[in-house]
Amino acid sequence: MKAATRIGQVLSLFTVTAPERGTGEISALLGIAHSSAHELLNGLAETGLLQKQAPGRFRLGPMVAALGQVLANTDGLIEAARPIVARTAMDHGETVHVAELAGRQLAPISGQTGNRPVGVGRDVISSETPLHAVGAGKLLLAQLPTAELLRMLETLDLTGFTDNTITARSLLRDELSIIRERGFADAVGEWHRDLATCAAPIRSHAGVCVAAFSLAVPLSRYTLQPRAYRTIVVQAADRISARLGWQDANRPTGQLPGGRSASWQDVA
Repeated sequence: MKAATRIGQVLSLFTVTAPERGTGEISALLGIAHSSAHELLNGLAETGLLQKQAPGRFRLGPMVAALGQVLANTDGLIEAARPIVARTAMDHGETVHVAELAGRQLAPISGQTGNRPVGVGRDVISSETPLHAVGAGKLLLAQLPTAELLRMLETLDLTGFTDNTITARSLLRDELSIIRERGFADAVGEWHRDLATCAAPIRSHAGVCVAAFSLAVPLSRYTLQPRAYRTIVVQAADRISARLGWQDANRPTGQLPGGRSASWQDVA
């Protein structure tokens, strides 16, 4: 396996709920010899990508934070998304994310918590969020080239979190085909029973999906007006896409595929 791939695998194992890992854990999780894990982890610590906490114990290092700051200051997508994320959260009071697909994980690159008394926390979308049970994950899966998607579906862990979670690969594949055609995805009570998420694609100037714009909403509010929430994410995603140079000549910006024009006032 290429060194870059292995490094990526190691770094992805450090999460909010597992911020520190031991050599033995890494060895077991990656299926490599303890000696190989030891050499790899110590090498990453020397570069600053990891930081040694105790003999054989590591956390993400200062270089990760430094690179994150560089990305935040230079990434066109983050810059394009920032005002739209803030405006959507302010206007509608719901929790907003922009997320990319990093291997088999969601990678949130921008987000803002809603301001309603009853809402959803910002950490609902993270590297530990199951792709198949939230709108952003399903949206990004649906945008993958067919061959890549089929390979991923073969190894994706389709855990059933609620009665609504799709756990059959054939059913998920069918839903992803529908999502690709209609241009948005939602997941209603599929990860948590009281959570609904919906997402739409953010496209580059070339029309390629580069991220998902997502809303996370309490189920009780979402089920009252699901179309309005879908309209909001499509409009917001289109506005970010337009800032990146994309415009679909066949559909006015902010219009649901086959639907009415979007309005920022759809949801009070």
